[in-house]
Amino acid sequence: MDTVINRKVVRKEIIHLIVPMILESILQISAGLISTAMIGRLLTADVSAQGVCIRVTDTLWCLYKGISIGATILIARSYGQGNFKKCRRVAEQTLFTEIPIALFFSIGLALFALPVLSFFSGDAALLAKAQEYMAIIIIGFPFIVIMSVVTASFQGCGDTKTPMVIAGIMNIVNIILGMTFIFGVGPIPAMGIRGAAMALVGAQVFSALLGLYLLYRKSGPFGTVASTGKFLSIDKECVKEIYTVGIPAALESMFWQFSAILLSKMIFSYGSNAFAAYQIGIQAETITEMPAIGFGTAATTLIARAIGKQDEGLRKVYFKELVGLSTKISIVTSIMLITLPTVFMNLMTTNKELVPIGAMYVMVMGFIQIPQNLSRIYNGSLRAAGYKKTPMFIAGFGIWIIRIPLCFLASTVFGINIISIWLIIALDQVVRFLLSVWIYHKKEKSMEILMTSEIVESQIS
Repeated sequence: MDTVINRKVVRKEIIHLIVPMILESILQISAGLISTAMIGRLLTADVSAQGVCIRVTDTLWCLYKGISIGATILIARSYGQGNFKKCRRVAEQTLFTEIPIALFFSIGLALFALPVLSFFSGDAALLAKAQEYMAIIIIGFPFIVIMSVVTASFQGCGDTKTPMVIAGIMNIVNIILGMTFIFGVGPIPAMGIRGAAMALVGAQVFSALLGLYLLYRKSGPFGTVASTGKFLSIDKECVKEIYTVGIPAALESMFWQFSAILLSKMIFSYGSNAFAAYQIGIQAETITEMPAIGFGTAATTLIARAIGKQDEGLRKVYFKELVGLSTKISIVTSIMLITLPTVFMNLMTTNKELVPIGAMYVMVMGFIQIPQNLSRIYNGSLRAAGYKKTPMFIAGFGIWIIRIPLCFLASTVFGINIISIWLIIALDQVVRFLLSVWIYHKKEKSMEILMTSEIVESQIS
């Protein structure tokens, strides 16, 4: 049902929704950035040890987050239809099935951490530190799942402010515990990288419990919604819907993580300083990438909501406004990364050997901010419209046909300078963007058909 749409009203709605989303993304990711920044004041081995662990844990985070994206889409559609009972059922079924998955990986890494971490490096000192860090952060896996589902539930129901507040509190807890445990305060001894892990897990536990409380309190999204009675038993149809949408989203991100594992191995061939600089460079780049993450999430949520309302005109306006706003912000972040790469690196580390290597990475990434960020909107829109596997295939093509083969040739076969790796990563992002644009416009006419509930259901089941 198309309606007369006031673009100014839609723009205001998007800004009202997306500003807390961006801030939430900033605060959510800042927990890891803060740990990296504090560890960056320690030894290069500490930075590399954390970086190795992040390559492993981020792969699992992509799985948890991807499944939660499936939950977000279904909750947003149900919310658009006014089916609040299904919103709660989707969230609870996601929690009930995802927490055991997180516990499985926690136990697996507790038992087999050394063989997994040894893939990256044979440095005994680095592996010892990495094992020490890993043994603690795996405790936080179930709580990461809870935070992901809580965020999906609030955002799917149109509340983006509460996740922002939770993420802000998590960062405050992380900073206080990090300063205390990493560097030592009073009778508490300095624990270095082990202290960073303890601080991060402590913040995750606190935030997860707070999120559940806010979700189910009387004024929360589920506080007045009757229980479905199925939290402790699996609703097969509901779980099928969640994972049918969520698994492709997870695989899309996991493709990047798997490639990052292989890429880390290649970058290690340039020396531990190159890998440490790369790790810090990624975190520095993430500071400006956070708005794009917010826009990608907003695209998924808003397009799904428009489809739930069966309003094609609204879907188109949402998409155009999101692209316009994201382009303007991307121009600003691009200029910042290109002109101030050393400043960003100095925020993350005091190690002067790492700064010039990482600064070059940051500068190269500055040139691809617009295509990289807009890709999130195109892919989020495709996913919300029911083309759940398309973003996964796009990511797979860019990573496995371009990034990994060319990086292997540059690092292993020809031994070209590390800057060649940064340029190949940029090329991969540009190619994926062009693919996303081409496929989106090719399928856009088909999206109009998805406005009928019958077709929508066939797309996601």
